[in-house]
Amino acid sequence: MTSVIPKYGFKAEDLIKEGRTTKSKIEEIRKWLNYTTNIPPMSDEQIVLFLIACKNVTELTQITIESYFKQKHASPELFADRDVDNKENQFTHKVAHIVVFPKRTKENYVIAMGSLKDTTYYNFNIESQIKAAFALIDVFLHSDPPNGLIFIINIKGVGIMHLTRLKLGPLRKFFAYLQEALPTQLVRVHILNASYIFEKILAIAKPFMKKELFDLIIAHPPETDMEDFFEKHIPAHCMPADFGGDLPTMDQLSLDTQKRWRQVKSFLEAQEEQVRLYKNNK
Repeated sequence: MTSVIPKYGFKAEDLIKEGRTTKSKIEEIRKWLNYTTNIPPMSDEQIVLFLIACKNVTELTQITIESYFKQKHASPELFADRDVDNKENQFTHKVAHIVVFPKRTKENYVIAMGSLKDTTYYNFNIESQIKAAFALIDVFLHSDPPNGLIFIINIKGVGIMHLTRLKLGPLRKFFAYLQEALPTQLVRVHILNASYIFEKILAIAKPFMKKELFDLIIAHPPETDMEDFFEKHIPAHCMPADFGGDLPTMDQLSLDTQKRWRQVKSFLEAQEEQVRLYKNNK
């Protein structure tokens, strides 16, 4: 039987030695947890993730932890049954590339990217793609926690008919989790191939977005000079070959990402069991 407390692939004391948090900060959160009645047991490693995400601000860390469990518990359709080999997830990977790049920026930011493979609108399922994206965030947080996340969305191939497949419920939950519960810091969102359709997507999404998130978005038109992009935003050694970078192709990175996802299957199952123990007292 899977342990209720997820086991991470790093040690809290190592991050303390690196100066990324302190033992006293962990103890502050631990003391608070001991007085709560709704949040399930957490390891020091899990606490450290939230501290780093919240820049070691105790009150913000507490709020984010509460929101993390509350939102995951309320949305099993996005946060449960995350086996990479199940029918839903395999179909998602046939329709889209949802990948984590193996190289990080010099600031120790991890880079994730979403891009359509199959542009047929009726195969587009926003809920399944959100589910896969959130699962991958948990996958890369399993070991060697980054200082933040850069998310790239390539909207090439997205058309008007794709907008008819958008559902406001999953979108609302996506933005709520992204802005209030993420156990890492979102530092930038790049939109590639941002044509007229991006303005229509933004019009749908904007009611769910806080100004802080909106300000993180940089839209790049289809004619963007990628050499300029590499110089100003993300270096070539951190980008896939499909976009002129030095990494393997998106097809290969997708396979590599799924392999990594498969390796932490028991960890994801433990997370899901932990979330089921949350009690919504509010």
